[in-house]
Amino acid sequence: MDNQQLQRFSASQAQLARMIEGTEPLIETLDAPHVVTRLRELSEKTSSDTFKIMIVGAFKTGKSTLINALLGEEVLPAFATPTTAIINEVKYGPEPRAILHFLDPQPEKLYDGVPEKALAHIQAHQGEKIPPIELPVDEIEDYVVIPMGMEHDEASKQSPFSRVELFWPLEILKNGVEIVDSPGLRENPARTQVTMSYLSQADTVVFAISALSAGSKDETDFLADTLPLYGISEQNLFCVVNRINQVRNDRERARVMKFVDNLMKPYTKRIFYVNALDALDGRLDGDDAKVEASNIPALEHDLTDYLANERGKVKLATPARECVRTLRRDILESVIPQRRHALSMDLAELKRRYDEARPELDRLQQQIQLICAKADALINGMEPELRRYALAYFNDLPAQIRAWMDEYEPTTEVRMLHAKADGEKLASELNDFLSQRLDAETRAWAAGPFTKLVEEKSTQLKDDLQTGIEDFFVSLDQVKFDITNAEGAPDVNEVPTWQRVACGVAGTLFLSPYAGLIGASTGFNLDFLKGMGLVIAGGTALALVGLSTPLALLIATGATSAISLSKSTERVVEQIRSSVVDGFCNNVNENGEALAHTAVASALEALGSIKDAVKESLGTELSETQQQVEGIIAEMEQGEENVRAQQAKLDDCEKQLRETADQLDSFIFDLVKNG
Repeated sequence: MDNQQLQRFSASQAQLARMIEGTEPLIETLDAPHVVTRLRELSEKTSSDTFKIMIVGAFKTGKSTLINALLGEEVLPAFATPTTAIINEVKYGPEPRAILHFLDPQPEKLYDGVPEKALAHIQAHQGEKIPPIELPVDEIEDYVVIPMGMEHDEASKQSPFSRVELFWPLEILKNGVEIVDSPGLRENPARTQVTMSYLSQADTVVFAISALSAGSKDETDFLADTLPLYGISEQNLFCVVNRINQVRNDRERARVMKFVDNLMKPYTKRIFYVNALDALDGRLDGDDAKVEASNIPALEHDLTDYLANERGKVKLATPARECVRTLRRDILESVIPQRRHALSMDLAELKRRYDEARPELDRLQQQIQLICAKADALINGMEPELRRYALAYFNDLPAQIRAWMDEYEPTTEVRMLHAKADGEKLASELNDFLSQRLDAETRAWAAGPFTKLVEEKSTQLKDDLQTGIEDFFVSLDQVKFDITNAEGAPDVNEVPTWQRVACGVAGTLFLSPYAGLIGASTGFNLDFLKGMGLVIAGGTALALVGLSTPLALLIATGATSAISLSKSTERVVEQIRSSVVDGFCNNVNENGEALAHTAVASALEALGSIKDAVKESLGTELSETQQQVEGIIAEMEQGEENVRAQQAKLDDCEKQLRETADQLDSFIFDLVKNG
């Protein structure tokens, strides 16, 4: 942004923050704390001076390399294996520096290998919130990289770190812009959740995909079902297709580009085909031609233009719309009319009605418990089928592994004079082949058939709970009507059942209250479970890869120790093939049950989120109903004069909130029209 644009944005930002903040004291008088919480979150997001551009994608798409290319230096670690374990926020600073932040509270268990400096700092601040520490930039890798061997045995342990702030003198980062590097999707359940949780803070997403594997089902599901829940749409979504140089010829590159263009058409027109590694190497070597050929400058130019001209719309329009929706639907069309009718009643009559309603309110509290107990029973009943399905896959894997090996034609030639060296090279090639095939096949199974089964179970759970939840809402609305003497019968069909559930707690499912607001406005039909499929697939596939790859490599390498005694290269090749495949098969046989458990645990956690959402939503509506009625009774007990004063305040509150809603409509119109 230039100075004039920045001033205009700052003025609009301050105006919107004042409008939202002005509603909070008015709504606090209405005993609707969940609405106050929503508005406070919107106000905080609006008032933030940062503009977060989050780099999101599956692992091995080159997210960290892309950021390094923008920085012009190899700062963030980028390896072929899953690397980023925590959030990295890259911000503007005159000199490079890094600050490490710690989780609060700390995990019960920490993974082995936490750097001694960090452990000492944690121990020095036991029992209190751990303050951040500054790190040398060249030591970032020690803290943000996934430790080797953690993927299986250490999967239940966590990093003690929450994020790293990296300050860098990059022009595009001025005026509060941040570039956020995130753990790969589908790479590990806990780290996928880190990314999903942070999405609510993102103002813009750069979705990174690999030209070598573009268009996977999990990527399309993420684009279609998950990003919209966080307010990410065509307006604030970029797509970066990395490693386009690795597509083998011009004809194939043209085919890939056409495919991706069609794939991304519903989501964004901002698509960039880049070679991030060449851009980084070119900047390190001072090779401007190499940088230009990488197409990274085109991405940088478009990002700069976007930040100059679109930032205000993206940053402010979404919270403004959410505020209007909340004011009109939750307050002006619900809470205020009910409160007005209650204040117009005779106090004795209101108390009598409330006393008569108490047994029904108690019954509704018990109904919540019954619904949750039913959900637990249904979920527990689904576990055996999920477990059988997962075990069947892992039990069948050894036969598939042998079939893959039978079909594979290695490129490494074993020569008699170099039998040992060639044999080790062949063993490594076969190991890499099976590791990659296992990775791809297990991810495909977890994201495809297994996730489909979980989605079927989630739909079954939803259908089985639907009637009980509908009955709860109908009964609660009738109680409100009976107590407050509101005009007309309650409209029980005004908001769909599951959308009403989502209005209060959809954010809980993604550990993001703000995402909950957006999810509520777009409707809630359990599409979030498609996002949960990323967690399920990532956890299962990585558990298998992390377990089998290192062990199989040792077996394969060991198999070459005696090959110099063999009399034919054919036998050497067969011996190595047999050793490698036996190593993989034995490993899967020994650990199949544990791997199946990983998949089932992820599925049950996703299904349990539905129950948690229902429990929180129903409990919030019930408690706020009681709180509102009891608050009105307390006001009326202070006398008729106080009642009249409360009625006048309510009229004034309604007037001010309607004016604010109208002002927000005008604000949104002007923002979209003028930017």
